[in-house]
Amino acid sequence: MSISGIGASNPAWYHAGRTQRGGADNKTARISENTKQPAFADKVNQAAQAAGTAQPLVLHGKNDADEGETVVGSSVNALTGVSMAVYKPRDFDAANPVYHVKMWGADGNMTERMVDISKINLENCDEIDMSAYAWHLSNSGQCPNAFLKFAGVRSYYQTEQQKYDAGNVLEKTDWVEIIRDFMQMQYDAHNMKGYLDYKKLLGFMEQAGR
Repeated sequence: MSISGIGASNPAWYHAGRTQRGGADNKTARISENTKQPAFADKVNQAAQAAGTAQPLVLHGKNDADEGETVVGSSVNALTGVSMAVYKPRDFDAANPVYHVKMWGADGNMTERMVDISKINLENCDEIDMSAYAWHLSNSGQCPNAFLKFAGVRSYYQTEQQKYDAGNVLEKTDWVEIIRDFMQMQYDAHNMKGYLDYKKLLGFMEQAGR
């Protein structure tokens, strides 16, 4: 599935054929307004141009599944051009979830990995593992908007930290600390719904580390 290049109204990420605004719910607008900083959408466009990803994006998913697999979720990051899809293998066991993850770089090269949810260290993992974990929470119904929240944090984090290189996808990151900081930002911006949403996600992540 091809998606046109980034424009002024394009979101920072796409999910399963639908478009969503990458960002911190209403928080980003409030913070931008309060600090007189450029709006998040403007920063996304600047980031994408700096990264050289202002080109057609490809969302991989169902058509790229191995035989017997089912798609859990897929996304494409407009800041890096990286597309990622998470699949349940044919022998998937809900009691011991292990997912097959495929990642395509902006150049089309594919990397794949089997991700055991019980073995992920959320305080020191890359985007492949974190994406699998977030999709697991969403798909299992434990935290239905987990991937949406993660994607928003990821886009904001990448833009603010100027991490636009697709190679950063494989860097180890403390996602627990990032989500905790983001939750506090929601609270400081008086966005209580966002605060409670991220608090719920953080609760699952902290419990997984025990």
